Amino acid sequence: MKKVLLATTAVVAFAGVAAAQDLTVGGFLEFEAAYGENYDAEDSQVQDLDFGVDGRLNFDYSNSTKSGLEYGMHFELDLYQSDGTEDYLDADSVSFNDGYVFINSALGNVKMGDTGDANEAANQLHTPVIPGALEVDHYSVLEAEQVFYSNSFVGVDFEASVDDDSNWSLGIGYSADLGGITIDLGMTAQDETLAGSIGATAGGLSAGVNYAMEEVGATTEYVAAGIGYGMGPLTVGTGVETEIRHGVVSGEIYETNYFAGASYELADGLNVALGVGNLDNDSAANWGTAVGREWVAGATVTVSF
Repeated sequence: MKKVLLATTAVVAFAGVAAAQDLTVGGFLEFEAAYGENYDAEDSQVQDLDFGVDGRLNFDYSNSTKSGLEYGMHFELDLYQSDGTEDYLDADSVSFNDGYVFINSALGNVKMGDTGDANEAANQLHTPVIPGALEVDHYSVLEAEQVFYSNSFVGVDFEASVDDDSNWSLGIGYSADLGGITIDLGMTAQDETLAGSIGATAGGLSAGVNYAMEEVGATTEYVAAGIGYGMGPLTVGTGVETEIRHGVVSGEIYETNYFAGASYELADGLNVALGVGNLDNDSAANWGTAVGREWVAGATVTVSF
């Protein structure tokens, strides 16, 4: 992250506003490579090798009054570039993402804009690179533009968001240190959806399980579990996820995927990672008409600033 300090020598008309203001600019650019029979990360086309470039540019501005009221804004520009097909016209794109204004006070924190849902359930795969993963924390029905509120009470983190169609989302999180083992609990609730997670960390070891359920038309359930270990610049991990779709006509459909991977920080802001997955390609979300299991491998080189 790079911070730019904006200062003014002029007399401030509003006496309650501090004269110094912070603008922080940061982001990353990542080269991605994935290989697997019948696999393409973006458009599910039959393609053995797929390259892509993923990036993000973040802008954060904050200021505060003499009375302690903090305010500011955040917005992101997302970049994705890959070899497109006529079935996937947005393969090369630059898009606006997560832009909001915020006001923080002793009464809590308020965001207004494209804030993301209130969500405390965390995915628990613990694998650095997971090509083809579903990666579901919760299922969202909310629009992008929301009013978001967060606060903490007696050690419990609370979040709530609502959009202009009265769709709502609630998140509750709690973290406790039990003699060197940190336990993290999270829950997310929305209309017709529910998700929860439990995670534990001890030194460089981390592990956890999360569950999500959606009841829109039919019931879909998702379970993920994983374990990881960090040793200085090296992180290794493995995980498994299962999605169960309860169809009225077709009956239950199971999809289970397995992953393992590692990442290494070569230098400050320079990271390389490699992951492999064994995927159940019955799902049209990742595959075409193929049936059975296939291996896929992915690698990334990321520069962050």
